[in-house]
Amino acid sequence: MEDDRLNSPSTSSVIVEVLGHRLHISQDPNSKHLGTTVWDASMVFVKFLEKNSRKGRFCPSKLKGKRAIELGAGCGLAGLGMALLGCDVVSTDQVEVLPLLIRNVQRNMSWVMQANPSASLGSVEVAELDWGNKDHIRSVCPPFDFIIATDVVYAEHLLEPLLETIMALAGPRTTILIGYEIRSNTVHEQMINMWKNNFEVKTIPKAKMDDKYRHPSIQLFMMELKAQSKLEDSTSDSPKETERGHRTEKASDNNYELEEKEDSNTDETREDEEIAAKEDEKVDDWETRRSGAMAARLLRDIKIV
Repeated sequence: MEDDRLNSPSTSSVIVEVLGHRLHISQDPNSKHLGTTVWDASMVFVKFLEKNSRKGRFCPSKLKGKRAIELGAGCGLAGLGMALLGCDVVSTDQVEVLPLLIRNVQRNMSWVMQANPSASLGSVEVAELDWGNKDHIRSVCPPFDFIIATDVVYAEHLLEPLLETIMALAGPRTTILIGYEIRSNTVHEQMINMWKNNFEVKTIPKAKMDDKYRHPSIQLFMMELKAQSKLEDSTSDSPKETERGHRTEKASDNNYELEEKEDSNTDETREDEEIAAKEDEKVDDWETRRSGAMAARLLRDIKIV
């Protein structure tokens, strides 16, 4: 990775290699909107997708034609990652962030298609979605196969509207993927408790993440509605959901969990060895950049009202 091209207040572009494609993500970290910066969790997320795309639920053959929605898309990196795997993505955010999001989506999808005319890509459309706004939620036509979000959890007042929005967008077979950096233990604990009341929550082990694009403070979660919620939602299912591409073959979706159970002991051993080895290594560019950006992030968060 290029240290001077990632999440620095002095740069306007981030370059990330994802699934063989070179994405150029424009950002404006000096604006008053947090969504105009490429946060580290989005990079951890797309590199996680890349690492796990050869088999299981994240391989292109399984994701082709699936519907995904990105909440708090910001600069759009996570949604672009899902589209590269074949998903049809709706990337959403507040209206002030949409111009930059639209530019990133249009430029990168155009560049990828021009460089790889035969690539089997999904699509990305951009929409305004204020969390809890029923008209905005209705306009994107839920439910979705996947709901994704990265670094959208940083303040207590956002937890309830985020949960309400996820519940409104989810169906009985929706997979929810959340990646974020822990900045407040209080907010983190409250969020986990809220999620566990509504979802089956699985923490993605570090060994499943990219060897370089990961950090102890950045966590990825995979969630699905609890059984009772699935039963309640299934009473309102209609054939149109299947026509929109909603998942119907549940057995194939268990591949990731089965792989994780089979590999759990190996993963834990490998992770411990890697962490030990990492402590002996010289701090790399990723760590240097993260340390240099942390103070600016915290200061920006404090200013939120």
